[in-house]
Amino acid sequence: MNPTDTSQWRGLFWMSVAVLTIPASDAIAKVLGQTLSIGQVTTTRFMIQCLLLLPLWLWWRHRNVRLQGLKLRDWWLGGLVASAVLFLFWGLSYLPLANNIAIFFVEPLILVLFSKWFLKERVSPRRWIAVTVGLLGALVVIRPNIEAYGWATVLPLLAATAYAAYLTSTRALRESADPSHWAEAANGLQKSVRLQLMISLTASVLMLMLMGIGQTLTPALTGVQWPTAHEWGLLILLGALAAFAHVLIALAFTHASASILAPVQYLEILGAVFFGWWLFQEWPDALTFVGAAIIIGSGLYIAMEKPHPDVI
Repeated sequence: MNPTDTSQWRGLFWMSVAVLTIPASDAIAKVLGQTLSIGQVTTTRFMIQCLLLLPLWLWWRHRNVRLQGLKLRDWWLGGLVASAVLFLFWGLSYLPLANNIAIFFVEPLILVLFSKWFLKERVSPRRWIAVTVGLLGALVVIRPNIEAYGWATVLPLLAATAYAAYLTSTRALRESADPSHWAEAANGLQKSVRLQLMISLTASVLMLMLMGIGQTLTPALTGVQWPTAHEWGLLILLGALAAFAHVLIALAFTHASASILAPVQYLEILGAVFFGWWLFQEWPDALTFVGAAIIIGSGLYIAMEKPHPDVI
């Protein structure tokens, strides 16, 4: 096996571990949402992730790695990620775990739309067809869920939209930033950890502000109570798994390209089915499986198609 193949297999391994970790953290958030407010769970998750990543950033800075501090753009990115996680966790309090994640996976399709609308990128006709088919698959998943769970079905869609906006923003900032504006001396993993640290920091501050305002507006969503010892353990595990997964994803991208890693991310749906069945006795209906298969197929086509140089 040549070095390139070895590196790609390492990337696939790290990505597989990461995407199988994420459903576990979602399951923990669903458990916590039964006794704590969604806002408190989301806020604590970001705060713990921040505390866990901070030592890495400080160590690299101590080693004279050129890593940036907090930038204005981090507040925008943190707000988008905070919105995505808040809506995703909120949806978990109403929908089965696998259904929630299946709907969220329309995100790659929304990203194509945002790339066209906001970044003015050209999209091939085949990809437009894939987006259309994928959105039809989302409707297959959403329709029976709306009948069963009502307005809450929209929450993972809002999460997907916010996360697609975050990815679009990072791409736009990367393309427009002055080279001196980025820490070129840092490697890809260090830059990614720095980004996740600043996002978790700004998301924590923004969520704390929302929690403060929400005490008089939406106490059911933003109520605060002191967690029990068991809940503290789950909250710490939630933040640790989030930090662990994001570091592994960053590590995976240092070994393999996005097109190679893209198919692996759909293992997350299988993980969600397993944890939903194991912990909550949830099993998706046939339409959810059919719709998820359509969404996965469309997402894989978009990721794997080799476009012309000026077409995405």
